[in-house]
This record gives sequence, C-alpha cells and structure tokens, in this order.
Amino acid sequence: MNIVFITSEAYPFAKTGGLADYSYSLPKALAKRGHTVHLFLPRYYCVDKQKFQCTLIGKPLAVPIGNGIRWSGIYYTSYLEGVHTYFIEHDDYYGRDGLYDYNGVSYNDNAERFIYFCRACIEALKQLAIVPEIIHCNDWQTACIPLFLNTHYANDYVLKKAKSILTIHNVGYQGVFGKEVLGLMQLSEELFNPENIEFFGKVNLLKAGLVNADNLVTVSKKYAQEIQETEYGYDLAPIFKKYNQKLSGILNGVDYEHWNPETDDFIPYKYSIHNLTGKQKCKKALKNFYGLKNDNVPIIGCISRLTYQKGIDILINTLDWLFFDEKEVQFVIVGSGEQWIVDRFEALRAMFPDRIGVWWGYNEKLAHLIEAGSDFYVMPSRYEPSGLNQMYSLAYGTIPIVRATGGLDDSIEQFDEKLKTGNGFKYKNNDSAELYTTIRHALRVYKNKVIMNKLINNAMLFKRSWDDTAKEYEELYNIISQNN
Repeated sequence: MNIVFITSEAYPFAKTGGLADYSYSLPKALAKRGHTVHLFLPRYYCVDKQKFQCTLIGKPLAVPIGNGIRWSGIYYTSYLEGVHTYFIEHDDYYGRDGLYDYNGVSYNDNAERFIYFCRACIEALKQLAIVPEIIHCNDWQTACIPLFLNTHYANDYVLKKAKSILTIHNVGYQGVFGKEVLGLMQLSEELFNPENIEFFGKVNLLKAGLVNADNLVTVSKKYAQEIQETEYGYDLAPIFKKYNQKLSGILNGVDYEHWNPETDDFIPYKYSIHNLTGKQKCKKALKNFYGLKNDNVPIIGCISRLTYQKGIDILINTLDWLFFDEKEVQFVIVGSGEQWIVDRFEALRAMFPDRIGVWWGYNEKLAHLIEAGSDFYVMPSRYEPSGLNQMYSLAYGTIPIVRATGGLDDSIEQFDEKLKTGNGFKYKNNDSAELYTTIRHALRVYKNKVIMNKLINNAMLFKRSWDDTAKEYEELYNIISQNN
C-alpha cells in the first residue's frame, strides 16, 4: 500500500513530545511490513541537512496561500530505514529556533505556517507524482489536508482516490484562530458554519479535519470513548459523538530496542524476567543517586511533566498524607513544569530527605534508572490519550499505579490477588483519597514476596510493540481504502 504520513514533528529530525516518537515509530513499522511510506514534515532550523544527508529534489514548489503564491524547496533523505522522508523548506515559516513557540510563547503566525505546510505537502505529492492510497495526518497542524482534499483538490486526478485519516493525539490542542484564516486557505465563507470549520465565531483547524477526514483515530480505545464526553473532548465532544462511526482507537506501541532491561545501556545492571538480580542492583543504584536510606522498603517512581493534565497536584497531596501515615515507602521523581508544584515537592523532601528524591529537568539516563530501579510507577493523569511510561514500566517489572483513563486503562489490568491475574493497580476517580487507597493496596501486596513476584512476572509478559500498532493501522487502511 502507498501511504503518505504527514506530521509537524518526527524523531530524530525535530521533537517536542510524543508525537515525534509516534511519527518515527509507526512509519518505520509500516515500512517493515512491506508498505511504501512517504513521510512529510517542515524543514525546521533544527533539521541539519548535512547530518541527515538531505538532497534538494524536484523543481521550486509553488504553493497557493492568501492572495498569491509562495515558493518552497523540497528536500529528501533516506535517513530513516525504509521510509522516504521529505522536508518542506521555507525559511520565513520554519527557519526559527522553536517548532511552535519561542520561550513558551506561541508564534503569532502559526495558523499561516501550518496552513501553508498542508497545502505545500499536497502540491509536493502532485509534483513528485506520488499517488497515495492513504494520507495519514496528525493533530491540528495537518488537519487542513482532509479539508483541502475535499475542496481545492476534489477533482484532482492524482489525489481523488486517496483516503484521509486524522490521528488525534491530544484534544487539548485544537488550532483555533480568527475568521481571517479563511483567506489564507483560499476558501469560501460558505464553509464558515457550525457543520464545518466554524467554532464559536472562529476557525477550528482540528474540527476541519474531524469533519472532512474519511476516518478518525485516537491513540487508545478508551480515549476514543472519552472524547465524546465534555470532560475530555471539551467543546468538540458533540463533533466526536456525531462522527463516532468513523472514530476508533489504536493504542501506541513501545520501542523495545530502546526500552528493554536485557539490553538497556542506560542502566548499570541488566536483567530479565528469568533473573531479576539486576533489578535489585538497579534499585540500590537509584537509592544511592538520590541519597535515600533503607534498602528494604519499596520505591515509587515518577517521570512526568508537572502539569494539571498529569494530575501531579493530586499526587503531591496524596504523598503529603501517605508519608506521615506510612513509614516504609520512598518516592523519586524526575520532571519539570509548574513552579508551585516544584516548591511543594521541595518542601516535602525537606521533611523526608532520606525518603524522597527529586531531580528537576529531564535526564534520559535517570529516566531509565527510575524505570529499572523502582518497585512501582505512579501515573495519576486527569487524562492520558495513550501513555507510554506505564508500558515501559511493565517491561522493566515496575508495577504501574494509574488512573483508569485513556491508554492507561487499555494497557493496565487490575491485579487480582486470588486469581493472580493482572499487571498493575488502577483507580477510577482522580482524587487523593482513591490514589492513597490504591497505593496502600499496592504496598500491602509488596509485602507478600510470592504474590509480588507473580505480579512482576505478569507485568513483564505484557508486550505492545509498534508492529502490533502497525498491524491495526494496516487493517484500518485496508477497510477505508475499499470504501467508495
């Protein structure tokens, strides 16, 4: 199958978050399964053309926008094995230090930058004579493509048979702009209505994709259900509910070449499901790094952005309670975010310096050590479209304690002590009382070494590779490509 994958970021070229990992791993997995995969993204300033062996191809690309045409270059690289990668170069739009913002302030021309990118990708397909069966878009930055396919290119010979898919990674980011962006898109005001791209008097680019794409996907089955409710889908919930017949959820996968305790060069001692000796040594190394005492108590780990979405405010309130009630528990965290949460953790660490360890910022090596050396891993997210750390934790025999939301609910099965089934602990309502009760339950299980070892074994047997994810997308592609 000929698949075009369009994204605003992809590892290792440009990355701000999980979208980049997804946009690297899924195309690569699809290519390994025998598909022809073309990956398109902007040529940001951070994309080193020499390092990635990029070659200028084709003719200068004329891209209609606003009242005229702006020109781009197309660069190509085969740097990603099996994936044909193309960059749209336009220095005015993408030759900047940040992808979407600078020092936390969004660029005021982001609408124009990504409307242009969407149109440029379509024009590049035409110039390069790429005839796609599937055009796979991601988030609001590329959501104009299904709209353009249904308007400007509805009768185009090259593109008329292509089916469009839009993956929604986080509904919290929608690309909402003023009505004037209609002019940039060169579209009629007839489309500015509640049934199409109008959104409370503005233009919502994500909504444009939801309405016009042939199929919609989120990154877990549970999240596909949740976003049809206002709590998770916000004001777009009615749109998701209206189009739920073309909406599905496919859980992200894990790169087991990078997250595998048997081969992980970031951890000081390797181990496997058959021999956990190295895990206990990693636990000791983790305690030594953070200066924690007492080798005989469980460690709860956390790697997170310190934000409202991640529920870290609820976590710190729970730890306040837990550490006064429970003497035999320790906690370590690495992350960055809201200063008031940092201050709360620092205050708690000052009260329990031998039991709480903090590291502010991001440290890849430390993240791997936390996954390997912790006994439990906590994720109290208010919402979590897919989540990866809970699956990394399972691979390392570190038991997840999660809120039953999104991908956390899809990947974690509640442990049953009698049946000895399940791979973690989860709770429904995101409040300190339920999190506290769930952690206490996990700590009780920890004290029974036979039961705990069975739980660890269950966890390490869980596998969700990117090939598993690619198979599900492949099935979806086949279904929609056969629909007229």
